[in-house]
Amino acid sequence: MDRYVISRPIRVVIAIFVLATFALYLGTIWSLWRADWLQHRPDLRSLEASAHLQPWNAQTQWMLGQYSLNATQDYATALTLLQRAVKLNPYKGRYWLDLAAAYQVGGETNKSQEALERALRAEPTSTEIAWETANFYLAQNDIKRALPLLRVALQHDPKYATAAIELSWRVTRSVQRMINETLPAQPAPYFALLKLLVTQNQSLPASEVWRALIAQSSTFPTEEAFPYFDYLIHAQLIEQAKNVWADLIKVHPELQNGATSNLISDSGFEMKFVNGGFGWRRREHDPVNAYFDTKEFHSGVRSLQIAFTGPAVSDFGLYQYIPVQPSTTYRFGAYVKTKDLITASGPRLAVEDSATGKVLASTDEFLDTSGWSKHSAEFVTGTDTHLVTLRLVRIPGNLLIKGAFWLDDVELTPIPPVQSATP
Repeated sequence: MDRYVISRPIRVVIAIFVLATFALYLGTIWSLWRADWLQHRPDLRSLEASAHLQPWNAQTQWMLGQYSLNATQDYATALTLLQRAVKLNPYKGRYWLDLAAAYQVGGETNKSQEALERALRAEPTSTEIAWETANFYLAQNDIKRALPLLRVALQHDPKYATAAIELSWRVTRSVQRMINETLPAQPAPYFALLKLLVTQNQSLPASEVWRALIAQSSTFPTEEAFPYFDYLIHAQLIEQAKNVWADLIKVHPELQNGATSNLISDSGFEMKFVNGGFGWRRREHDPVNAYFDTKEFHSGVRSLQIAFTGPAVSDFGLYQYIPVQPSTTYRFGAYVKTKDLITASGPRLAVEDSATGKVLASTDEFLDTSGWSKHSAEFVTGTDTHLVTLRLVRIPGNLLIKGAFWLDDVELTPIPPVQSATP
């Protein structure tokens, strides 16, 4: 049995070894913790202490390099530290980008481009690296290399959309080049570019973007096109607006107006309310309650009911833009039903020139209680009138009003000129 008994000296040695190992373990843990703690302090002394404790930590070397590059502007030290960082960890694209910046500051353009390429190889799927690298290339006036990287950022990360579109447009001023090299084949970037061009009142490039978008045969929500459409209306580019509406009908056939002679879109309120384009629009008015009624209608399966709670209102917020021909006679109107509509100034339909706001004609008032009856009027467009607005209004509108009315089968049609008889 004695041969299995460990002598006292051996036990002491084992204990010392265990204690030393444990102390080394604790020391290592403490060193790692302190180095990490120091790394998160922004001052130079803390970063240097962290680097002393962990000289193999690439992030600490990178942070020191950043400090030297940006805070103290010590190019030589920054270059040494950043070179050490990429050597310790060559798979971090951010390290290579900062090294490229250090080379750029030092005027070493070739080495800067090599570092940029290494950044892309290190993290080829990173949109952040693609974005940063694109900006580096643009700083070097290398637009050809920058644009495809902007495309990567646009395609995979929406947060870069606005900045990438603005930057690409600023350096190219070419819609076709942006389509070829920057814009992904997705509707969202095209609408972002449209928004930018509309803001800058660039009607011709905007038209080019719209044609390219439609040529892709992409599907998109109708409302995405309405800001561009409204820009065309406000700029009095009516022919272009008509073309955009025709394009929208191709993308969304449900917008198609069935009647050929009636210029009103969705004259019977049977379709989805689009609130834009050449369809019905409505601004919210608290004193007015408007909704589609499937129990009361003149034809089809529903009508529009508008109810009043008492306060005065002059404009009900319901309107539609309608393209017309100059110097032409038109008839407009609708079928109306009323219930307990009490006021000294009843609602009516009015047509105004969209450019000047001049009222061209209005129907008689809707009052009291009545069954379905037609209210209509005629007007002649001016020599420069290409767009009119059909509205529901009150004249004057400063009087109290209660009750409700229903609107259906709205129409606006041209009246052919009377042909003189041949003698």
